[in-house]
Amino acid sequence: MMKQILLTALLGIILMMPTLCVYAGEKDDAHIAYIFKNMRLSKEEKVKVKPILESYYKEISAAKAANKALKEKYDAAEDAGKLTPGQCDELFESKQKEQRAELDIRKAYYPKFKAILPAMKAYQLMKLANDKVK
Repeated sequence: MMKQILLTALLGIILMMPTLCVYAGEKDDAHIAYIFKNMRLSKEEKVKVKPILESYYKEISAAKAANKALKEKYDAAEDAGKLTPGQCDELFESKQKEQRAELDIRKAYYPKFKAILPAMKAYQLMKLANDKVK
């Protein structure tokens, strides 16, 4: 009985993985559409910018993944108000590492956008790229 439950749970997780990947892709596509909607980019600029934006969002997602997994691991303890001091420290350090990584990624991508776009457009694009899009 226990094996059946575990196998069913494992099968459910495996079946959901493509859906989660599609969702992440859709979220990135929504960000890109948001940027294109709010900026006056030529067709040529859009063609050049899009693959760089896609790469940017993949790196940002990867930078957030470790902290997200750790938060999910401790969600129940946090909701119950029962985080240990060690867990609190671990969560804090993980968030700081995530934020440093995101900053490094932004610093690396700004010159890539400036190589394609005028500085003002590159600056606006980076501002929009970091907006929360629903």
